[in-house]
Amino acid sequence: MGKQILIGVESFDKLIEGDYYYIDKSLFIKELLDNRGDVTLITRPRRFGKTLNMNMLRRFFDVSRDSGHLFEGLKIAEHKDIMEKHLNKHPVISITLKDAEFRTYEGCLEKIKYLISEIYQQNLHIY
Repeated sequence: MGKQILIGVESFDKLIEGDYYYIDKSLFIKELLDNRGDVTLITRPRRFGKTLNMNMLRRFFDVSRDSGHLFEGLKIAEHKDIMEKHLNKHPVISITLKDAEFRTYEGCLEKIKYLISEIYQQNLHIY
């Protein structure tokens, strides 16, 4: 059986390692680096791949991972300077608020505090 199309998948690793169809958006990494600003706001409609792209960025930059194999054959791999300078060279903090849906403001705030606390605990080694 040939490659399959997965819908609703947020894991960059799963798409690449599972040999599923993937529309190569890896040059987004170069665009992000070329157009640095104090803040980057990424907006897209629902179900448009925001989380998948964030997951790709995390895999690319995260110093705690060895993910070079995921980018072999993708467009970003043609940019050797970017690969050498940035691939798995930066600490990455990733927060998703998908699980912080509560009926009350207080409940949501507590969940966000918990998420930040967990990230802090996971990154104590950086200090």
